[in-house]
Amino acid sequence: MSDPHPPSEKEKPKMILSLTTAYPDYLYQLTSLLCSPVYHGREVQRGTGQPVLLIPGFFTGDWMMTLMAGWLNRLGYQAYFSGIHWNVDCPNFTSELLGWRINQIAQETGHPLTVVGHSLGGMLARSLSINFPEHVSHAVAIGSPVDGTLRVNPLVPFTFRVLQTVRSRRKTTSPSCGSHKCSCQFAQTVTSSLPEGRKFTSIFSKQDEVVHWRACIDPQATNLEVPGRHISLVVNAAVYRLLAELLAAPVPEMRKVRRRPSRRSGENSWQPSTV
Repeated sequence: MSDPHPPSEKEKPKMILSLTTAYPDYLYQLTSLLCSPVYHGREVQRGTGQPVLLIPGFFTGDWMMTLMAGWLNRLGYQAYFSGIHWNVDCPNFTSELLGWRINQIAQETGHPLTVVGHSLGGMLARSLSINFPEHVSHAVAIGSPVDGTLRVNPLVPFTFRVLQTVRSRRKTTSPSCGSHKCSCQFAQTVTSSLPEGRKFTSIFSKQDEVVHWRACIDPQATNLEVPGRHISLVVNAAVYRLLAELLAAPVPEMRKVRRRPSRRSGENSWQPSTV
C-alpha cells in the first residue's frame, strides 16, 4: 500500500483538532437516531433471519456495535458479534480469528452472511469477503480507508505504533504491521479484486475527522455518502437507513453449508450481553 497524498505539516494540527467535534456529534446523531422512524422499524423492509456479522473499528469493541445489533435483531435479522473486546491487535491476526467466526456462523445458519464493519472493521469485512467468498455475499464498510492509501488522522498511526511496541513481543507479528510496508495477507486482500458475484458497499462521510473521505472510495464498490462524523457513524440514522435498504436486497445463490451449533451474540462470556 502507498500514500500518494499524505497530510502536510500544516494539515496535521487541524486534523487533530477536528477530533474535538466527534463527541458532540456522537450525542447529536445518537439522539436523532433514537427519534427516527428507521430505528423503530418504520418505513423500512424487515428481514427474514439473514445472518449479519458486525465488526467494530480500531480501539473499540463489540460493545460499540450493541445498538446496531439490537436494531438488526428487532428488524428480523440475526446479528452476530465478532468476539472482539478491543480491536487493537494485528489486523492480520484478527482477520484469521474472524475467519473462524465466519465459518461458525455459516455452519450454524446454512446461509450466506453480510459482514458490516466500521472503520478498521470495514477493512476487515472487505478482506473476509475475498478470503471467504463461499460464505460472505456482501461486505459493507462504514468510514473505512479501503483504497490502500491509509489517509487517516495522524493520531491513528501514532496510536498504532504505540500498540506495535507491545505486539512486537509476538514472533508472529511483523515489525511493519500497520504501515505501508506491510505485505501480510490482510494488507494484500483489503485492496484485492472482489470475487465474482460478491458485493461490496462503502459508506463514507465528507465530514469524517478520522478517515479522509476519498480513502473510502472503492472503484469496485457501491459508494454511498452520508453526513456526520467518524465515530458517530455507528449511530447515524442515515447509515441505518442505508443498511436497511442494502440488507433487503436479494442475496445471490451460494453453496449451502452444513449446520453445526455455534455461538450467537450475547450467548456466551466472550460476547456482550444480549440486546
